[in-house]
Amino acid sequence: MKSFKRKTIVNAEISTASLPDIVFLLLFFFMVTAVIRTDEKLVKYEVPKAKHINKAEMKTLIRELQVGLPANTRLGTEPLISDGSHYLKINELVQWVNQEKATLPEPYKDQMIIVLKADEAVKMGLIADIQQELRKSNARKVLYRSKENI
Repeated sequence: MKSFKRKTIVNAEISTASLPDIVFLLLFFFMVTAVIRTDEKLVKYEVPKAKHINKAEMKTLIRELQVGLPANTRLGTEPLISDGSHYLKINELVQWVNQEKATLPEPYKDQMIIVLKADEAVKMGLIADIQQELRKSNARKVLYRSKENI
């Protein structure tokens, strides 16, 4: 009589044949769902030149406002304020500051730095009005973007 051999060796390896398919599906998913940010400026500005320039240390605390003539000529010829994605009115700045503070961690909310990218042709009255609105929302750290005077 012939004896039967028992198979005791079990192949415990995981098949990696479908791994390239999964990677391709993930790549395709991220390519379809990703939003490509356009670097289209809403306002035109040319920053003024300065003799002494200091750099901000913690870049995560920086929020930017742009002040200049609208890129779209249908909006007029008066300088507008933009946060990079929306136009803002002067009376909306307090709400904008509070929204931006909400994005920061709790210990850094009072240390938020607002960088003003203002066109050199914008009148100082508008800049002073922006500063007054920023003071109302307790945004005390305001920097002005400038080019180094060579």
